Amino acid sequence: MLIDRVVFRWFCIAGDKKTQKPMKIPDDVERKTDIPYGTQGKWNLLDVYYPKGTTKPLPTIINIHGGGYTYGTKELYQYYCMDLAQRGFTVVNFNYRLTPTITFPAPVMETNEVMQWVCSHADGHYIDLDNICVVGDSAGAQIASQYCTIVTNPEYAALFGISVPSFKLRAVALNCGMYEKFHEIDVLLPRLLTDYFGKDPLEHGEKLNVLKYINEHFPPAFIMSAENDFLLPCARPFFEHLRSKGIESVCEIYGTKEQKEITHVFHLNILLDMARKCNDAECDFFRKHVV
Repeated sequence: MLIDRVVFRWFCIAGDKKTQKPMKIPDDVERKTDIPYGTQGKWNLLDVYYPKGTTKPLPTIINIHGGGYTYGTKELYQYYCMDLAQRGFTVVNFNYRLTPTITFPAPVMETNEVMQWVCSHADGHYIDLDNICVVGDSAGAQIASQYCTIVTNPEYAALFGISVPSFKLRAVALNCGMYEKFHEIDVLLPRLLTDYFGKDPLEHGEKLNVLKYINEHFPPAFIMSAENDFLLPCARPFFEHLRSKGIESVCEIYGTKEQKEITHVFHLNILLDMARKCNDAECDFFRKHVV
Protein backbone atom coordinates (compact mmCIF):
# COMPACT_ATOMS: atom_id res chain seq x y z
CA MET A 1 0.00 0.00 0.00
CA LEU A 2 2.85 2.38 0.83
CA ILE A 3 4.35 1.79 -2.61
CA ASP A 4 1.08 2.73 -4.30
CA ARG A 5 0.89 5.95 -2.32
CA VAL A 6 4.50 6.92 -3.01
CA VAL A 7 4.22 6.20 -6.73
CA PHE A 8 1.01 8.19 -6.96
CA ARG A 9 2.54 11.17 -5.18
CA TRP A 10 5.65 11.02 -7.35
CA PHE A 11 3.49 10.99 -10.48
CA CYS A 12 1.49 13.98 -9.23
CA ILE A 13 4.54 15.98 -8.19
CA ALA A 14 6.19 15.47 -11.58
CA GLY A 15 3.06 16.62 -13.41
CA ASP A 16 2.49 19.62 -11.15
CA LYS A 17 6.09 20.84 -11.49
CA LYS A 18 5.79 20.75 -15.26
CA THR A 19 2.45 22.57 -15.50
CA GLN A 20 3.02 25.13 -12.73
CA LYS A 21 6.54 26.24 -13.63
CA PRO A 22 5.44 28.94 -16.13
CA MET A 23 2.58 30.21 -13.93
CA LYS A 24 2.86 33.48 -12.02
CA ILE A 25 0.91 35.20 -9.27
CA PRO A 26 -1.30 37.78 -11.01
CA ASP A 27 -0.91 41.45 -10.13
CA ASP A 28 -4.65 42.09 -10.03
CA VAL A 29 -5.56 39.63 -7.26
CA GLU A 30 -5.46 40.32 -3.52
CA ARG A 31 -4.21 37.36 -1.46
CA LYS A 32 -4.77 36.58 2.21
CA THR A 33 -2.82 33.43 2.97
CA ASP A 34 -2.25 30.84 5.69
CA ILE A 35 -5.29 31.67 7.79
CA PRO A 36 -6.06 29.00 10.44
CA TYR A 37 -9.57 27.56 10.33
CA GLY A 38 -9.08 24.55 12.65
CA THR A 39 -6.72 22.96 15.10
CA GLN A 40 -4.58 20.77 12.81
CA GLY A 41 -1.70 23.14 12.09
CA LYS A 42 -0.61 23.45 8.46
CA TRP A 43 -3.40 21.08 7.38
CA ASN A 44 -6.07 23.48 8.64
CA LEU A 45 -4.98 26.61 6.80
CA LEU A 46 -6.85 28.47 4.08
CA ASP A 47 -6.27 31.30 1.61
CA VAL A 48 -8.74 33.90 0.37
CA TYR A 49 -8.35 35.56 -3.04
CA TYR A 50 -10.37 38.36 -4.65
CA PRO A 51 -9.79 41.03 -7.31
CA LYS A 52 -7.78 44.03 -6.19
CA GLY A 53 -9.97 47.07 -5.68
CA THR A 54 -12.87 44.98 -4.37
CA THR A 55 -15.10 47.08 -2.12
CA LYS A 56 -18.11 44.82 -1.50
CA PRO A 57 -18.83 41.11 -1.00
CA LEU A 58 -18.53 39.03 -4.14
CA PRO A 59 -20.08 35.70 -5.08
CA THR A 60 -17.79 33.22 -3.35
CA ILE A 61 -16.29 29.95 -4.58
CA ILE A 62 -15.13 27.32 -2.09
CA ASN A 63 -12.48 25.11 -3.73
CA ILE A 64 -11.98 21.50 -2.55
CA HIS A 65 -8.75 20.16 -4.01
CA GLY A 66 -8.18 16.67 -5.32
CA GLY A 67 -5.27 14.27 -5.03
CA GLY A 68 -6.60 10.81 -4.29
CA TYR A 69 -7.14 11.72 -0.62
CA THR A 70 -3.36 11.39 -0.17
CA TYR A 71 -1.91 14.34 -2.10
CA GLY A 72 -2.57 18.02 -2.68
CA THR A 73 -2.33 21.39 -0.95
CA LYS A 74 -3.80 24.83 -1.39
CA GLU A 75 -0.44 25.97 -2.77
CA LEU A 76 -0.81 23.60 -5.70
CA TYR A 77 -4.23 25.11 -6.42
CA GLN A 78 -3.38 28.76 -5.89
CA TYR A 79 -2.94 29.66 -9.57
CA TYR A 80 -6.18 27.97 -10.57
CA CYS A 81 -8.07 29.63 -7.71
CA MET A 82 -6.61 33.06 -8.44
CA ASP A 83 -7.60 32.58 -12.07
CA LEU A 84 -11.18 32.07 -10.86
CA ALA A 85 -10.89 35.18 -8.67
CA GLN A 86 -9.87 37.22 -11.72
CA ARG A 87 -13.29 36.39 -13.14
CA GLY A 88 -14.99 38.41 -10.37
CA PHE A 89 -15.24 36.03 -7.42
CA THR A 90 -13.93 35.71 -3.92
CA VAL A 91 -12.28 32.28 -3.71
CA VAL A 92 -11.51 30.24 -0.58
CA ASN A 93 -8.77 27.64 -1.08
CA PHE A 94 -7.92 25.30 1.80
CA ASN A 95 -5.83 22.38 3.02
CA TYR A 96 -7.30 19.30 4.67
CA ARG A 97 -5.61 16.31 6.26
CA LEU A 98 -4.62 13.44 3.99
CA THR A 99 -4.19 9.69 4.18
CA PRO A 100 -2.58 7.76 5.77
CA THR A 101 -2.87 10.18 8.70
CA ILE A 102 -6.65 10.21 8.46
CA THR A 103 -9.49 8.15 7.03
CA PHE A 104 -13.05 8.88 5.93
CA PRO A 105 -14.85 11.16 6.74
CA ALA A 106 -12.20 13.57 8.08
CA PRO A 107 -12.00 15.82 4.95
CA VAL A 108 -15.80 16.10 4.91
CA MET A 109 -15.79 17.26 8.52
CA GLU A 110 -12.96 19.72 7.83
CA THR A 111 -14.87 21.13 4.87
CA ASN A 112 -17.63 21.98 7.31
CA GLU A 113 -15.05 23.63 9.59
CA VAL A 114 -14.01 25.77 6.62
CA MET A 115 -17.63 26.77 6.11
CA GLN A 116 -17.95 27.64 9.80
CA TRP A 117 -14.90 29.89 9.42
CA VAL A 118 -16.35 31.40 6.23
CA CYS A 119 -19.62 32.21 7.97
CA SER A 120 -17.84 33.73 10.96
CA HIS A 121 -15.34 35.80 8.95
CA ALA A 122 -17.29 36.89 5.88
CA ASP A 123 -16.97 40.54 6.88
CA GLY A 124 -13.56 41.82 5.90
CA HIS A 125 -12.94 39.07 3.34
CA TYR A 126 -15.56 40.13 0.75
CA ILE A 127 -17.43 36.84 1.14
CA ASP A 128 -21.11 36.82 0.16
CA LEU A 129 -22.89 34.23 2.31
CA ASP A 130 -25.99 34.51 0.15
CA ASN A 131 -24.02 33.42 -2.91
CA ILE A 132 -21.78 30.47 -2.14
CA CYS A 133 -20.62 28.11 -4.89
CA VAL A 134 -18.47 25.00 -4.52
CA VAL A 135 -15.95 23.51 -6.92
CA GLY A 136 -14.05 20.24 -6.51
CA ASP A 137 -11.98 17.95 -8.69
CA SER A 138 -11.18 14.24 -8.55
CA ALA A 139 -11.28 13.23 -4.86
CA GLY A 140 -12.31 16.81 -4.14
CA ALA A 141 -15.32 16.38 -6.42
CA GLN A 142 -16.38 13.33 -4.41
CA ILE A 143 -15.98 15.29 -1.16
CA ALA A 144 -17.85 18.23 -2.70
CA SER A 145 -20.77 16.10 -3.86
CA GLN A 146 -21.00 14.57 -0.40
CA TYR A 147 -20.80 17.90 1.40
CA CYS A 148 -23.42 19.47 -0.87
CA THR A 149 -25.71 16.56 0.02
CA ILE A 150 -25.06 17.17 3.72
CA VAL A 151 -25.87 20.87 3.30
CA THR A 152 -29.15 20.20 1.50
CA ASN A 153 -30.44 17.16 3.42
CA PRO A 154 -30.62 17.38 7.25
CA GLU A 155 -31.21 13.62 7.48
CA TYR A 156 -27.89 12.97 5.77
CA ALA A 157 -26.12 15.62 7.87
CA ALA A 158 -27.37 13.85 11.00
CA LEU A 159 -25.52 10.69 9.98
CA PHE A 160 -22.26 12.62 10.36
CA GLY A 161 -23.31 14.63 13.40
CA ILE A 162 -22.65 17.79 11.41
CA SER A 163 -24.21 21.12 12.22
CA VAL A 164 -24.15 23.09 8.97
CA PRO A 165 -23.66 26.86 9.37
CA SER A 166 -26.03 29.30 7.70
CA PHE A 167 -25.24 30.18 4.08
CA LYS A 168 -26.94 29.90 0.70
CA LEU A 169 -25.43 27.26 -1.58
CA ARG A 170 -26.18 28.35 -5.13
CA ALA A 171 -24.28 25.94 -7.42
CA VAL A 172 -21.53 23.34 -7.61
CA ALA A 173 -18.99 22.35 -10.27
CA LEU A 174 -17.76 18.76 -10.05
CA ASN A 175 -14.69 18.04 -12.16
CA CYS A 176 -13.38 14.58 -13.08
CA GLY A 177 -14.85 12.97 -9.98
CA MET A 178 -16.38 9.73 -8.75
CA TYR A 179 -19.70 9.73 -6.98
CA GLU A 180 -20.93 6.24 -6.04
CA LYS A 181 -19.98 2.59 -5.42
CA PHE A 182 -16.51 3.58 -4.28
CA HIS A 183 -15.68 -0.03 -3.37
CA GLU A 184 -16.44 -1.19 -6.92
CA ILE A 185 -14.69 1.44 -9.04
CA ASP A 186 -11.59 0.14 -10.82
CA VAL A 187 -9.53 3.33 -10.78
CA LEU A 188 -5.86 3.92 -11.54
CA LEU A 189 -4.70 3.06 -8.02
CA PRO A 190 -7.56 1.37 -6.17
CA ARG A 191 -5.55 1.03 -2.97
CA LEU A 192 -5.81 4.79 -2.51
CA LEU A 193 -9.50 4.19 -1.92
CA THR A 194 -8.65 1.53 0.64
CA ASP A 195 -6.42 4.04 2.46
CA TYR A 196 -9.34 6.44 2.72
CA PHE A 197 -12.48 4.30 2.95
CA GLY A 198 -10.93 1.24 4.60
CA LYS A 199 -10.75 -2.36 3.41
CA ASP A 200 -14.53 -2.66 3.63
CA PRO A 201 -16.15 0.67 2.68
CA LEU A 202 -19.56 -0.88 3.34
CA GLU A 203 -18.80 -0.63 7.05
CA HIS A 204 -19.58 3.07 6.74
CA GLY A 205 -23.15 2.17 5.91
CA GLU A 206 -25.46 4.96 4.88
CA LYS A 207 -22.70 7.58 5.06
CA LEU A 208 -21.50 6.39 1.66
CA ASN A 209 -24.97 6.08 0.15
CA VAL A 210 -24.77 9.60 -1.22
CA LEU A 211 -27.12 9.09 -4.15
CA LYS A 212 -29.91 7.95 -1.84
CA TYR A 213 -29.81 11.24 0.07
CA ILE A 214 -29.57 13.61 -2.87
CA ASN A 215 -32.89 15.41 -3.10
CA GLU A 216 -34.45 18.27 -5.01
CA HIS A 217 -32.57 20.80 -2.86
CA PHE A 218 -29.15 19.71 -4.15
CA PRO A 219 -27.64 22.73 -5.92
CA PRO A 220 -27.55 23.17 -9.69
CA ALA A 221 -24.54 21.20 -10.88
CA PHE A 222 -21.97 21.46 -13.65
CA ILE A 223 -20.49 17.99 -14.21
CA MET A 224 -17.20 17.93 -16.15
CA SER A 225 -14.91 15.24 -17.46
CA ALA A 226 -12.64 14.61 -20.46
CA GLU A 227 -12.39 11.93 -23.11
CA ASN A 228 -9.00 10.94 -21.66
CA ASP A 229 -10.11 11.10 -18.02
CA PHE A 230 -9.88 7.69 -16.33
CA LEU A 231 -12.95 8.67 -14.29
CA LEU A 232 -15.00 9.55 -17.37
CA PRO A 233 -17.39 6.60 -16.76
CA CYS A 234 -18.49 8.27 -13.53
CA ALA A 235 -19.64 11.57 -15.04
CA ARG A 236 -22.76 10.89 -17.08
CA PRO A 237 -24.42 8.42 -14.65
CA PHE A 238 -24.16 11.00 -11.88
CA PHE A 239 -25.49 13.68 -14.21
CA GLU A 240 -28.44 11.46 -15.12
CA HIS A 241 -29.12 10.76 -11.45
CA LEU A 242 -29.26 14.49 -10.70
CA ARG A 243 -31.57 15.06 -13.64
CA SER A 244 -33.86 12.28 -12.40
CA LYS A 245 -34.21 14.23 -9.15
CA GLY A 246 -35.24 17.36 -11.01
CA ILE A 247 -31.93 19.12 -10.35
CA GLU A 248 -30.73 21.55 -13.00
CA SER A 249 -27.51 20.05 -14.33
CA VAL A 250 -25.20 20.14 -17.32
CA CYS A 251 -22.57 17.59 -18.31
CA GLU A 252 -19.62 18.65 -20.44
CA ILE A 253 -17.01 16.22 -21.76
CA TYR A 254 -13.94 18.01 -23.13
CA GLY A 255 -11.35 17.10 -25.73
CA THR A 256 -10.90 14.09 -27.98
CA LYS A 257 -8.94 10.87 -27.64
CA GLU A 258 -6.25 12.44 -29.81
CA GLN A 259 -5.84 15.43 -27.46
CA LYS A 260 -3.70 13.67 -24.87
CA GLU A 261 -3.16 16.81 -22.81
CA ILE A 262 -6.92 17.09 -22.19
CA THR A 263 -7.01 14.48 -19.48
CA HIS A 264 -7.86 14.06 -15.81
CA VAL A 265 -8.19 17.52 -14.12
CA PHE A 266 -6.81 19.28 -17.21
CA HIS A 267 -8.73 22.40 -16.15
CA LEU A 268 -6.07 23.11 -13.50
CA ASN A 269 -3.53 23.87 -16.23
CA ILE A 270 -4.87 27.36 -16.76
CA LEU A 271 -2.48 27.99 -19.68
CA LEU A 272 -4.40 25.51 -21.84
CA ASP A 273 -7.04 26.95 -24.16
CA MET A 274 -9.38 24.09 -23.26
CA ALA A 275 -8.88 24.79 -19.55
CA ARG A 276 -9.83 28.42 -20.06
CA LYS A 277 -12.91 27.32 -22.01
CA CYS A 278 -13.94 24.95 -19.22
CA ASN A 279 -13.30 27.42 -16.39
CA ASP A 280 -15.14 30.18 -18.26
CA ALA A 281 -18.12 27.86 -18.70
CA GLU A 282 -18.20 26.92 -15.02
CA CYS A 283 -17.94 30.53 -13.87
CA ASP A 284 -20.74 31.47 -16.29
CA PHE A 285 -22.79 28.66 -14.72
CA PHE A 286 -22.12 30.11 -11.27
CA ARG A 287 -23.08 33.63 -12.40
CA LYS A 288 -26.33 32.26 -13.75
CA HIS A 289 -27.31 31.00 -10.30
CA VAL A 290 -26.15 33.74 -7.95
CA VAL A 291 -28.46 36.59 -7.11
